[in-house]
Parts: sequence; C-alpha cells; structure tokens
Amino acid sequence: MTVDELEEKENKLLLQINSTEGPMEVKVGQLEAGGVFDEYRQVHSFYADLAQKDSEALKRGLFLQWYSSVEPSFLSGIDNVDPQAEKRIIDTLNNQIGRNEVDSELYSMLSYYAGWRFVFDRFSDSTNLVKLLNNRLDYDSIIQQLKQSDLTCRGQMGIYWQSIIPLG
Repeated sequence: MTVDELEEKENKLLLQINSTEGPMEVKVGQLEAGGVFDEYRQVHSFYADLAQKDSEALKRGLFLQWYSSVEPSFLSGIDNVDPQAEKRIIDTLNNQIGRNEVDSELYSMLSYYAGWRFVFDRFSDSTNLVKLLNNRLDYDSIIQQLKQSDLTCRGQMGIYWQSIIPLG
C-alpha cells in the first residue's frame, strides 16, 4: 500500500470511530466488532513497512505508536500495535537520527512525544533516539516549527496536530 492509500483507509476508519455512540465500554465493543482495531494495527504495520523509504510513513507510524500509548482506544481506534512493526519504526528512526536524516518537522513531533517518556522507555538500546529525546525542543519551539507544516490530508496524525496547534 502507498501512503495515500493508507490515508484513505485511515479516513474510513475515522468515520467508524466518530460514529460510535454510548459509554466507553460500548464504543470499544463497537470498534472491536467493526474490525477497527485490527484494521488500524494493519495500517500501522504498512506504515512500518514503508518507513525506511518514506519519511511521511515514518512520521505517521511513529504517531500511531505514540497515540496508542497515550490515548484510550475508544477515542483513537487503536487498541495496540504489532510489536515487530513498532520495533521496525523505532529502528528506522534510530538509524535516521544516527545519520542526521531527521527533518525539523519529525524532530519537533518527536520532541513533543518525548513528554510521555514512558512510551520510549522500552527502547533504551536505541542510543540515537535516547540522545534525541534527552535534547528535545521546548513546547513553544515545537509549536512554532509545526505551524510551518501543512498538516492537512495526513491521516489521524494531521488531525491531531491541527487540534494542538493554535490558529493564527
């Protein structure tokens, strides 16, 4: 699958997520029954497959990993991600950091995610990633950098960032 095809799939999944109703437990049941959790796990795995060659896939895959750890599944549609796909994303990221191939947008996003350090604790052997997490940007710098990004048509990641970055 391509990043564009994955975005289309994410948009369909987001419609399902947004159409759930009722208490949290009911929404989780609806998402499970509708296959949303399984499909999002597949979307993440496809991003992981593309990540070595496509920085956008790396950004989206990393976002989904982080988001699955910090937001409840009934809101995100992500119950959990495949550990092997998660490791592929982290390895790709660690290698790119080591080669100084991380663009300013990804550095800003990763700096933000680092505020939830527990998400990355199990990857302590990824030394380049650990160094970057220890030298992250402050919140204002993150927002200033990401204000320069076009966050439209970028799946759930873009929607999330548009909700965080103040207008104007």
